[in-house]
This record gives sequence, C-alpha cells and structure tokens, in this order.
Amino acid sequence: MKALSIHPEFAMDIMYELKTIEIRTWSTNYRGDVLICSTAKKVKDTIPGHAIAVVTLSDVHPITKEEWIKECGDLEEFDKGYFAWILTNVRLIKAFPVKGKLSLWNFADESKIEYAPFDVEDLLSGKISDEMVNEYYPNESFV
Repeated sequence: MKALSIHPEFAMDIMYELKTIEIRTWSTNYRGDVLICSTAKKVKDTIPGHAIAVVTLSDVHPITKEEWIKECGDLEEFDKGYFAWILTNVRLIKAFPVKGKLSLWNFADESKIEYAPFDVEDLLSGKISDEMVNEYYPNESFV
C-alpha cells in the first residue's frame, strides 16, 4: 500500500474528514488507497509517529483558486504551481507506530493495518465506548 507522511495536525484533520484536500508541490499518477501517517512532530491532541487512517487518493490536479482559499484562506502563494490531492473514503484504523518517509512511499506490512469497526461519525458522536476508542487510539499515543 502507498503511504503519505503528514504533519500531525493535518493528519488528524484528514482522519476526522475535516480536510479532504492535501496540497503538494508535486503530482503523482497514482490513484488508490493511501495509508495516512502522522509525522513524529509532537503536537497537542494528535497522535505523532503513528499510522491513523486509510484514504482513497481519487484525483490529483493543479489546485484551483477555490480549493486554495478553502485550505489556506488567502491567495498569497497560489501561483506557485501547487497540486490538490483529493482524499475520499476515510477508513479509520487501529493506530500503530510507523516511521514516516518523504514523498509517496510503499508501506510493505499491510498485516499491521486493522480497520476500525466504527467510522468517523461514530467516533465524533460518542456512539462508541471509551474502551473501544482507547483500544484503537491509546491515550499514550496522544500528545
């Protein structure tokens, strides 16, 4: 499976379906599942250094002004040739430690990926028990 290392706060936003566009300076022809890995940078209320979700990279194209404003708020750096990576179909997984890498990289051990029996809506609405949440996202994983 392909994997992408992302700063922890943005990785969490992707996990919670708050961020559906990842901005990159480069494009890729790859489309398909991507393991979202939070980099090791310690940021409050994140899970640094862990794989936390699987998404589908459904499209990559030069970013539009509307997408840029949605993600960045202003057009100051819009004309620098960035790409919008469109992320869909978020699937939560049991968080596990992973050492990130640059670029879109190959994660070889797919046996480590354990899909959660709940979705983002269940997680945010409190429909699942604290025990279940802690099983998939242990307190010691959070900064």
